[in-house]
Amino acid sequence: MALAKRVLNILRYGLGEGARVRKAARKNRKRQETFESDLWQRDGQIAQRRYASYDEYVEHQASKLDRVIHRLRETEQEDFDDFRNRFQNCEQLRGARTVLCLGARLGTEVRALHSLGYFAVGIDLNPGENNAYVLPGDFHAVVFPDNSADAVYTNTLDHVFDLGKMLGEVSRLLRPGGVFVADVLQGFEEGFVPGAYESTHWREADAFLEKICEIGNFSLEGMRDLGQIRRDRWRQAVFKKPD
Repeated sequence: MALAKRVLNILRYGLGEGARVRKAARKNRKRQETFESDLWQRDGQIAQRRYASYDEYVEHQASKLDRVIHRLRETEQEDFDDFRNRFQNCEQLRGARTVLCLGARLGTEVRALHSLGYFAVGIDLNPGENNAYVLPGDFHAVVFPDNSADAVYTNTLDHVFDLGKMLGEVSRLLRPGGVFVADVLQGFEEGFVPGAYESTHWREADAFLEKICEIGNFSLEGMRDLGQIRRDRWRQAVFKKPD
């Protein structure tokens, strides 16, 4: 199966650097066509994927792991080093001891936090089998008690079904003065085009961060550019819950 796919890609795109560029361009065209279709609806600053029901959303998001797990395994050490660097250089995170990671997949970010001395655990709709770092869970309805985390981390805001409900959970879980660390992509007017599994996106990142503050009653405490990570450009925003 893998060999057949490789041969098909050679026939379609050729070989060498030009093939990679052609393949990426075709993929971006398909993403743009999908994003401009009736599958997505836009309301001002926010665009959302249409789902017939919440159950359909959950099934769709949970199905992603099977498609990406091999790539995640291939890049696991690189991702671990990158997460460790992000957390180590996040000044506002240094006062925290307990960190909850939302949408944590295999838990690479959880392992990175452990290596820095944090007590951390992740939740995900589909953490896979025998995952010691991530529990099955939905970030729209987290089972943990109020004020139980010093910090919450996520890089999955583009996979949210109900932004208000998810941010409400973040606020509920954080202790007073706790921090919400979110790695955020560019907006769809800034160069990022949602793909097959994104369910929410934003026109411009700065306006989206203001919306997070408004919905969650957070203050924006810090912002830094994480640079280009593979095909996407990321920023890290740190929000604070009122004391």
